[in-house]
Amino acid sequence: MTNPEESPWPAPMPISRFLGVLPVTSPDRALPFGGRVQILGIERYDARVAVTWRLAPLPDPVKQNELAMADLDQKTRDRSEDERLVLRRELAHRLVSPGADVMLSDDISTTYQFCGGGSSGGGQEKIGRSDFIPAIPESATALTVHWGDLEFQVPLT
Repeated sequence: MTNPEESPWPAPMPISRFLGVLPVTSPDRALPFGGRVQILGIERYDARVAVTWRLAPLPDPVKQNELAMADLDQKTRDRSEDERLVLRRELAHRLVSPGADVMLSDDISTTYQFCGGGSSGGGQEKIGRSDFIPAIPESATALTVHWGDLEFQVPLT
């Protein structure tokens, strides 16, 4: 019998206290496969950080998938077919989930872990949010939002 205090599910995220919204330097960029991405702001909380973003117009899905798959095939040509198949499936999932490639880094090498988010939209626009833990440390002076190969600078001072 298992201990009732042990759960196979992770503990829910604590309610975080909102601290403010940080602006992003040069927040609007063209994507290599058409469309544009805008980082609308960084929501700063005491226990986490959230990136709000917008795609408008949306990338060309055919061009996006062709370029992304060709790039992956080039980068993984030395791996086994089984490994390449897994990587292709992971990429296909990310390609239909905008915002899945959002990552964070800062000038003090904090490890930010994606912990949720989502998006909605239609027509030629999609708006979303990507959440990360931990909160931005007080000692950090610069944050970088990574969207694929694009980097968006966020001064913290």
